Amino acid sequence: MIWLCAGVYAEGPADDRFLCNLINRILPPLAVEICKGGFYIDDARRISEPRRMRGASREERIAAAIEESWSECNLFVVHSDGEGAPDEVRRERIEPGLARARRARPELAAAACVPVRETEAWMLADPDAFCRIFETDRTPLLPPDPEAESDPKAVLETALCGLGARMGRGVEEYYAVLGAEVRLGALRRLAAFQQFDEELRKAIAAIATPWGA
Repeated sequence: MIWLCAGVYAEGPADDRFLCNLINRILPPLAVEICKGGFYIDDARRISEPRRMRGASREERIAAAIEESWSECNLFVVHSDGEGAPDEVRRERIEPGLARARRARPELAAAACVPVRETEAWMLADPDAFCRIFETDRTPLLPPDPEAESDPKAVLETALCGLGARMGRGVEEYYAVLGAEVRLGALRRLAAFQQFDEELRKAIAAIATPWGA
């Protein structure tokens, strides 16, 4: 029996609201495919570095967050907005932290999550999700290529306001519900999500294979 619990190290203070719900939906079908001996999955959770590490480098903070959560999680997702240069961001902001973590935990199973610009672009992938959330037939006008938007958060706010969303607490109030509603099929049209999905697949396969086998 394979146990899976994702720990999400998110760049922004609200990105994990979307990502944790999204990961909770991605993992079961992948586990069905990969974990032939059966599995059970705990809900994904946000992880963070210990308070004493708050002033450390990002590399050190990622490694510390993984170590701090090692007994609670066994699949780690490290997120960073791509800011238009996702490959560079992956090399500079994520890979050094994972490499440092692997010095202490060589068996680490991890996936990088790097939208081309911002996580909000992934929230724009499925117009039907907005219809379900607001129980309306009015389909919002969303960009055909969300990853090409220079400011996806502003586009998201416009779409939500157009459907009557109450923005008193900001657009972040809708991240969790969008993570629960956006269709995986719609997300899989996006190259950055495809890469994330593939990295999750490889990480699960590593967990399902006994260390050293």
